[in-house]
Amino acid sequence: MEEQARLVRIEHDRKITKEADSQFLFEYQRAILLTLKADGLLDETQYHYAEERLRRQMRNHIINQNNTQKRGEAL
Repeated sequence: MEEQARLVRIEHDRKITKEADSQFLFEYQRAILLTLKADGLLDETQYHYAEERLRRQMRNHIINQNNTQKRGEAL
């Protein structure tokens, strides 16, 4: 029997945002891609393309966030 993930409880319920929780959102989206691949809805090429776009999006977000912080410190 394949192991299934399930929600047991929610602690410290709060709104998830890209600014505060970018790593969580990245892993969550990546898990969705892996599930789509496992279910046969994405082939290997499609999965790698989508994952690379997701990684690029994450890198760009981090760069923009760092630049914003640097500009804030310079003011």
